[in-house]
Amino acid sequence: MKNSSFAFFAFLFYLALTLALTWPLVTGLTHDVPGGFGDPLFASWAISWDATHLGRGWWSANIFAPHPLSLAYSEHFLPQGLQALPIYALTKNPILCYNLLFLSTFALSGLGMFLLGRELTGSAAAGLVAGLAFAFAPYRMTSIPHLQVLSSAWMPFVLFGLRRHFATGRLRPLAGAAAAWLVQNLSCGYYLLFFTPVVVLYIVWELTRARLWRDTRTLLRVGAAVAIVLAATAPFLLPYLELRQLGFSARSLTETTRFSADVYGYFSADPNLWLWGPIAHAWPKSEGLLFPGLTIVALALVGLAQTDVARAFQARVGGPTRAALHLGVQLAGLALLAVILALLLGFSIRLPGIKITSLSRVLMVCGIAGAIVLAVSRDARDRARGWLSSPAGIFAAITLFAIVMSFGPEIHARGRLVSDTNLYGAFYRFVPGFDGVRVPARYGMIVTLGLAALAALGVAAIDRRRQARVSAIAGALILLEALAIPIPINQNDTGYTQAGLAPLPASVAIGPAAPEVYRFAAQLPASAILLELPLGEPAFDVRYMFYSTLHWKRLVNGYSGGAPAEYETLTESLKDRATRPDRAWQAMTHSAATHAIVHESSYANDGGPTLSAWLRARGAREIAAFGTDHVFLIPRP
Repeated sequence: MKNSSFAFFAFLFYLALTLALTWPLVTGLTHDVPGGFGDPLFASWAISWDATHLGRGWWSANIFAPHPLSLAYSEHFLPQGLQALPIYALTKNPILCYNLLFLSTFALSGLGMFLLGRELTGSAAAGLVAGLAFAFAPYRMTSIPHLQVLSSAWMPFVLFGLRRHFATGRLRPLAGAAAAWLVQNLSCGYYLLFFTPVVVLYIVWELTRARLWRDTRTLLRVGAAVAIVLAATAPFLLPYLELRQLGFSARSLTETTRFSADVYGYFSADPNLWLWGPIAHAWPKSEGLLFPGLTIVALALVGLAQTDVARAFQARVGGPTRAALHLGVQLAGLALLAVILALLLGFSIRLPGIKITSLSRVLMVCGIAGAIVLAVSRDARDRARGWLSSPAGIFAAITLFAIVMSFGPEIHARGRLVSDTNLYGAFYRFVPGFDGVRVPARYGMIVTLGLAALAALGVAAIDRRRQARVSAIAGALILLEALAIPIPINQNDTGYTQAGLAPLPASVAIGPAAPEVYRFAAQLPASAILLELPLGEPAFDVRYMFYSTLHWKRLVNGYSGGAPAEYETLTESLKDRATRPDRAWQAMTHSAATHAIVHESSYANDGGPTLSAWLRARGAREIAAFGTDHVFLIPRP
């Protein structure tokens, strides 16, 4: 079978598994939402905005009116919007578009890693297992509510294209790698920052491994590809920089640390996983369930231990003295590794006359000792050079880098400080953009990428007569570890920050079933700006945004990664309406809103009718009513 045909059937294989492992989503593609109604509805709105408003004014979306650049308060989802554009044009169904994109992230991730794994090993079986490892890792199932986190499929395509270019010298794979890198940059702001150092590291490794640093032609081609990607990405960064100038502050170190991975997060799994959910809960916390899967780790360790380089150096050891020295070095290395792991897990080392508690000091001693060994031993230098020039070496480095970065500015084990310094802190201080994201734990996806590539090497190291059988067993175990069906669907956020609110409906309505008040809103003048009440409660605001796809009028409301200070002030003023009614009315009339929509059924008891009566008493004119939804014209001050 030709490589292209095999890849096509591999994609269909991953797609079929995606439909099975995300059951029952396929039965409700047009109306159900995987996970909860928070981020998925936000992404559905953003994708719809992208599909309908490209061009001038695109960055100033219809939320948080009258503030500019509101699309840049979070992810812009442009590649996803372009992917969904034909479906949206035909159906005008944001949820269908979202669900198709959601499903595609799994299947495309599998295909990309299949191609990379096969390219690294020459084995289709290794590629298939690697694709399963990346597409259906436990961390991906944990990330079901976050489309931007799931949109990591382009990473292996980047590395595959670079690998093919350096192997063949052809331009087409390099162009494909550049295109995939650009799409990855724009698909998720986190991966723009987190994955770019990985790409640079991989390019440096390929140039070093192939001794191409003096090859002017290769350097010019690769340099041009990198420059094109950076130049094409830069315009999408400018609005975020402009927001800083408008007063949006950086993420604090305290907030960044709160959303960093705990060491024990790698031993904590999503509770919905059939196999590991009831077992692996060493330190469960938001965005911190990073258990990578036992099968994937086992295959990765096989890949590390069974590389040609490792076997070659084992063969070179000759004579009892040299063999004993070699064994001693290995045991010392394992002992140091055990000490580092123990300190990472929060333990201290106590031996007769020795107490080791500082991770940073141990790492410093290890670094100095390693430098001395490399300086005095040619054999050690050759071994290190050979290891680093192997695929196992670079993907081990990528995995280790991602794990370390996921810990954030500090390293914690079960909430206890292990080290007050970490590599991420340097990126936060010195690399632009890192102080604008708050979840270092999302490096977990790049950990999965590295482990999946190492897993391909592990499968390839197995004797070919047993490779098919072992691959089938490993693939089945990976799928068993990923099993979380039925996945959560249509989950409502009931942890309101405001009192007196009623539970939201268990679903969102699509098409003709959507609330009639929004069809009325579509008939209002283009200059109309809506303020929907309740305001300032995320679970409600994100629904207003979703339903705004029916009318696209500007909203004072909004839900995103940030908000203007004025929105917080307005929210607090309206919350105090009962005790400070004059302040609440002044805040409303001085907002940009021309119309208010009161959703009376969203309030508990008689809160909704009381609010409508208050608006009438203050001079707001009711112009329409649809059941419990009342539309008011707000008088200007």
